[in-house]
Amino acid sequence: MSSAASEFKPDWGLHPGAVLSTVLDTRGMRQVELAERTGLSPKHVNQIVKQVIGISPDVSILLERALDVPAGFWMRVDTDYQAFESRQRAEAALGDYSTWASKFHTGTLLRHDIIEPADTGVTRAEKLLKLFQVATPDAFTQTWLRPSVSFRRSQAFTVHEPNTALWLCLVERSARDLPVEPFNARKLRAVARSIPTMTTMTVPNGFVAARAALAEAGVALTFIREIPETRVCAATWWINGERPAIGITERHRRSDIFWFNLVHEIGHIARHPRRTSFLDLDIRRDAADPAEEEADSFAVDTLFPDKSSDLIAQARSQRELIIIAARLGIGVSVVAGRYGKLTEEWKLVSRLREQITDDDIATLEAIVNETSA
Repeated sequence: MSSAASEFKPDWGLHPGAVLSTVLDTRGMRQVELAERTGLSPKHVNQIVKQVIGISPDVSILLERALDVPAGFWMRVDTDYQAFESRQRAEAALGDYSTWASKFHTGTLLRHDIIEPADTGVTRAEKLLKLFQVATPDAFTQTWLRPSVSFRRSQAFTVHEPNTALWLCLVERSARDLPVEPFNARKLRAVARSIPTMTTMTVPNGFVAARAALAEAGVALTFIREIPETRVCAATWWINGERPAIGITERHRRSDIFWFNLVHEIGHIARHPRRTSFLDLDIRRDAADPAEEEADSFAVDTLFPDKSSDLIAQARSQRELIIIAARLGIGVSVVAGRYGKLTEEWKLVSRLREQITDDDIATLEAIVNETSA
């Protein structure tokens, strides 16, 4: 290879015809002479130099013989230029994707370091496509809005589907690398029976205990705060079809609802076929859905075994409910929530139902981020 060609370092976006033109000028060789030496037509050589066409592998071999410049060099230049052109076209298309990208909740994207405050619409779109691991918004729709987890349970509400998909994606991302044992259905049922005692703790502390116990049964538990307009309570999601994960939010900001939702999702894993995912979008679930009814029954039976629901319903004061909670070894808030559900007398138990505070949410997020780090 000549010194001129070896010293020339083309930019990755430079057309191979421009490189060939430089080599010819350095050699003092005319296009007609190159055509004679390679057996190519003068028109073909001129089209390369004029950057009308590229350099094929076959032509690369001919140029290697005529110019003593390796065929691999010409093929790399041509490949680099084709990649540059493809990126240019892709970036132009991203401009059309800006409207799609603007539909996702900015606060959530910033909180999870998916975008930067100064990102343009094009940059935002590119980062979101990478987050969802899709090439286009149409692919996003096919992959995330029409999967095994459907949005059929949202029919009674106005639910923001892009943000719901975003929440699911964050659940999967958070749970994917969480260390858990191989899934064991028997251990999962044992964990479910231990949940009632965890409800006596604060929500963050109980979450830590539940997360550790579920990991031993092969289930990844994570918390992702609710995204506006999604109404997401929780979801059961099978990562790669083999590893169950539970995502939960602070929906309604009541600890009794938090715990019921968690056991409800455990019920989905324990009672329903593998690889079946469920998205629960509000505490008022569709009573006509057998799977949801079964998961609800599982949660009730787990949290309030035997005739404890009857005992709770017969209480007449906050004092009685506190005593019942102590005897059952269940959190007062959970007992209060059950009383309200059974009697519709929510006013009596409003002060007993522990609220999930902003500090609790921040603590839960810190726990999840620390474990995922």
